[in-house]
Amino acid sequence: MNSQSGTVGYKNILVATDFSKHAEAAFKQAIWLARRNGAKITLVHTIPDMRQAVSSASYQARVSLLYEDGSLFQQEIRQTSETQMRQLIESLGAGDLAIQFETLLGVPYSQITMAVQKSGYDLVLAGTRGLATWQQFFVGSTANRLIRTCPSSVWIAKSEHVGPPQSVLAATDFSEVSRRAVFEGLEIARRASAEFHLLHIIDSADVPEDLIAKVPESHSLRDEINEAAREHLDQFVASLGIDSMGVHKHLSFGVPWQEVSRLARHLNIDLISIGTIGRSGIPGVFLGNTAEKVLTSCDCSILTVKPEGFISPITS
Repeated sequence: MNSQSGTVGYKNILVATDFSKHAEAAFKQAIWLARRNGAKITLVHTIPDMRQAVSSASYQARVSLLYEDGSLFQQEIRQTSETQMRQLIESLGAGDLAIQFETLLGVPYSQITMAVQKSGYDLVLAGTRGLATWQQFFVGSTANRLIRTCPSSVWIAKSEHVGPPQSVLAATDFSEVSRRAVFEGLEIARRASAEFHLLHIIDSADVPEDLIAKVPESHSLRDEINEAAREHLDQFVASLGIDSMGVHKHLSFGVPWQEVSRLARHLNIDLISIGTIGRSGIPGVFLGNTAEKVLTSCDCSILTVKPEGFISPITS
């Protein structure tokens, strides 16, 4: 993937599945991407490690025996998992693709992150609902934690729309990471023959409405702010080196995550592409949490893109 030149092509995709309908939707997205990009897919199912839920020393000792390498229990759960994955591949008509599958043991978001670090996946696809009750202790919000920790781009499939997206929205604050998110969203839209929308938000925290209201000729000031932002957006699009005729530009004022969600609903967007930004000196923790708030407030899928040089707080 080369975000500097504007060319993006996922070639090594990891799909995390819990066999729910949302995970199945994620797998379907991976299938069409793999066919368009010539990418390889690895399907992964993570089984929670029950040792982490047991506090009693005596029970820990008993449970630990079950999880010893090569134990009959381990063999059985892996066989069951792999049988389910084979059946899933066959049921979705993906037998023509070179799909590998693997069963991992541990906390899902942590195991997925370490798999990305080890094998260099450039995209992780996962669902966000449908986890069985017994898994909740281990997972919490696996999607949110993947957004925070996984070094690759993460596509969280939420909607019932399981085919290629028909409309893609990218949000930009003109930062380098948002440029990467725009390029990735653009390429997905191009390969899916989808509409592409680009949004810039004038953050109300930077220009409070109550402050504007106190300024004489505030309408003129607001117009100047909007005009400057519009010019900046036009310059940003020009700097991408693409045909801007197919880009629908939008300018908004307000709280970023609320404005992204509002426009996505208004335009019936299938996929939002958004960058994530690390706090200085705190790898893996995000300044604000716009991406996570968008994830919880929207019914569409979301693609989150990391900054260049992102360092995950999880190490293998």
